[in-house]
Amino acid sequence: MKKHFLTFFATLTLGVITYAQSGFNIGGSIGFPVNDSQFDFTFGFTVDANYLFELNPIVALGPATGYGHGFGDSYYVGPFVGNIEVEDYQYVPVALAGRIKLNSRLVTGADLGYAIAVSDIDDGGFYFRPMIGFNLNERFQLNANYVGISDYYYWSTVNLGFSINL
Repeated sequence: MKKHFLTFFATLTLGVITYAQSGFNIGGSIGFPVNDSQFDFTFGFTVDANYLFELNPIVALGPATGYGHGFGDSYYVGPFVGNIEVEDYQYVPVALAGRIKLNSRLVTGADLGYAIAVSDIDDGGFYFRPMIGFNLNERFQLNANYVGISDYYYWSTVNLGFSINL
C-alpha cells in the first residue's frame, strides 16, 4: 500500500496532459474499460503530466508520465466457486507525448511508451494513448482519449478528462 501511495503522490506532484504549446501540463480523466477489460473492471481514472517543447507553432513533443488505476469487479461464478474478486490494475506510463494544433481550439496527438505495472495483475507493456482536445482558453482543455496497454493482458479504456497548462 505504501508503494501505491508513493507512486500516486509522485504522479500528482508531476502533473497531466495537453495543450499544443510548450510548457508543463497536468490533468486527469475518468475512464470506462472496453474490450476484454470491461468484464473484469468497473471504471478507472488517470492522472497525467507532460512537458511539451514547441517544435513550431503547430507541433510539440515532450516526455509524459502519470498514474492509471482500474477498479476490479467482482462477479458470481457459480455455487461451487462463489464470487471472484478481480484485483485492481495500476500502472505508471513513461512515454513521449506529441501534440498537433489543428486550429486555435482543437488539438490532437498521442503518447507512446511503456506502462510499468504497479499492481501484481500484469508486468506492464506497450503504452499508447491517442487523444483529441478542445481548448476552452489558453490554460484549460477538455479532452477525450483512449488508453491501450498491450502485453500478456490487454488493458484498454475510453476516457473523458481535462488538462491545465501551467
